[in-house]
Amino acid sequence: MKYLRNTLLMILAAALIMPSPLVLAEGASNATQESKVDDAQTVDNSLKSTEEAKDSVVDKEQIDSNSPSQSSENPETLPENPSTNDSNENPIANEPPKPESNSESEPPKTDNSDKSTEENAPILISKISQDKKYVEIYNPTNQNVNLAGWKIEYYARSSAKPVGKIFKDEVILANGFLVLSNDKMLAGAIKFDNNLGLAQSDGSVVLLRSDGSVADTVGWGSNSKSAGSPIKGGVKIVWRCFVGENIIDSKNNSTVFLSSKGFDNQEIVPYSRPNCKTPDSKSESPKELNKCEGLKLSEIASNVDEQFIEIINSGEKTVITTGCKLTVGDSGVRENIGDIELNPGEFLTIKIKNTNLKLPKTKGKVYLLDEAGSKIDSAEYEKLSKSSSWSLIDDEWMQTFMITENSENIFKEYPDCQSGYERNVLGKCVKISVPPIEVSCPAGQYRHPETGRCRKIEVEKTITPCKDGYYRSEETGRCRSIASAAAKTLKPCPEGQFRNSATGRCKKIASTDDIAKECPEGFERNPQTKRCRKIKSASMPTVGSAAAEVKQVAGATWGWWVFGGVSLLAVGYGVWQWRWEISQFVRKIHESIKSANGK
Repeated sequence: MKYLRNTLLMILAAALIMPSPLVLAEGASNATQESKVDDAQTVDNSLKSTEEAKDSVVDKEQIDSNSPSQSSENPETLPENPSTNDSNENPIANEPPKPESNSESEPPKTDNSDKSTEENAPILISKISQDKKYVEIYNPTNQNVNLAGWKIEYYARSSAKPVGKIFKDEVILANGFLVLSNDKMLAGAIKFDNNLGLAQSDGSVVLLRSDGSVADTVGWGSNSKSAGSPIKGGVKIVWRCFVGENIIDSKNNSTVFLSSKGFDNQEIVPYSRPNCKTPDSKSESPKELNKCEGLKLSEIASNVDEQFIEIINSGEKTVITTGCKLTVGDSGVRENIGDIELNPGEFLTIKIKNTNLKLPKTKGKVYLLDEAGSKIDSAEYEKLSKSSSWSLIDDEWMQTFMITENSENIFKEYPDCQSGYERNVLGKCVKISVPPIEVSCPAGQYRHPETGRCRKIEVEKTITPCKDGYYRSEETGRCRSIASAAAKTLKPCPEGQFRNSATGRCKKIASTDDIAKECPEGFERNPQTKRCRKIKSASMPTVGSAAAEVKQVAGATWGWWVFGGVSLLAVGYGVWQWRWEISQFVRKIHESIKSANGK
């Protein structure tokens, strides 16, 4: 009993001396909060006022209901139907009132009542420090946003492989910031999945939603992805400024981001809200971006000695090209056209050699952008022939070999042939056939129309009359002697003869003495020779021919020889086939004779 009493007294004394667990927890919480505040104060002296503002309830209506729901898409992808920025809208994203918070250590509460609003939240990139290697994003809405599935990517160049961070279950508070960095000295920062380099010369940071759509894009330097025009390279930090409680977002990096000290030499640190210069009058309100309405691409001369791109004002109003830009493919290089006034129907030629653009000769794509970086027009070409251009003719892009700089485009299917050649109906260049130069014929000759040769001119001959004692033959046309012709005249045949008309000779006239006598008995006159020949008797016996009989005997003998040979072959073949049987038969006969003799 004594020992029990002493034990209870010792337990009671220990309980009175030791502090309660609630006091210990509260002290630890206060120490943690003080540590966080001290760390934040080392980063920025103005952070204290920002954190104090979070503890107060600000009942403030939204100033501008047209706060951006989505940042400009990356213009490098240049969709087919890009949305045109409405320059009349206020580019300042209003900042809704902050939620009331009882303690900084209270965990953030995410409102999941409207999941689609959360997934499409207009989260913006507010700061990028190339020097301190951190990226800051800002939630301009009055709702906490769970960033699960969101990604932030860094591109050293537009064609480089991205690195960055894939969010898991991080939550960004309403009207709050979220800083990403691998620097352990930066309080409250979320680590990147990779170590970001953040080069000062050029680079890009892209914030992607969970569905893969682009929430915001910030690029600096010439080789970068950007919203609108990129920020000038060689910077240590870039940021968006605030006008009051509203963050600036005009969807054009070059006009909305600053890269030097803020106004009134304010330092730019994480979680801060740098102030923009407040406009003193309406004249200093944000400048309206040029939409470059009416401008179109007209001609792309890429495969020529002096490359150029031609644009035309196809509208009905005069257009000033301030802020209008050209870009080629996915290079990221954007070339400002300049401040040029174009009347309706007027052309403007941009020489490629005077720009930073690189125009491929045979295959490429050219974009015409407005001041905000949105696509106005585009043209894609491939397999472009030498000395041709890609031209817009009757609202259709086609290849033409008629280069029409600063004038209306004309279609020409083929290039000019070389000197001395012409194009045939098949579109091929063939040598021009030159007719030979005709040399005049000598005197007294002419050129024949069919053969093309020189021929002697025929002169009509005059017939000279024959001499005395001559006459002109009708057959030969020559002069012949009358005496000679008379001497050669045929003499009349002698009496009792006549002249044969076929031979021209004289022939004796047939008389009764010339009639052939009858042949003797047993004779007849041969019709051919007209001579008498002996009549053959029909009853005279015919003697048999010995040769025929010999032939018959020889034929019969030959038949017997053939029959005997065939029979002999047949017997021999039978003996050969039955040789074993015959040998067995002979053996049996021999044995039977032998046995008979033995008996």
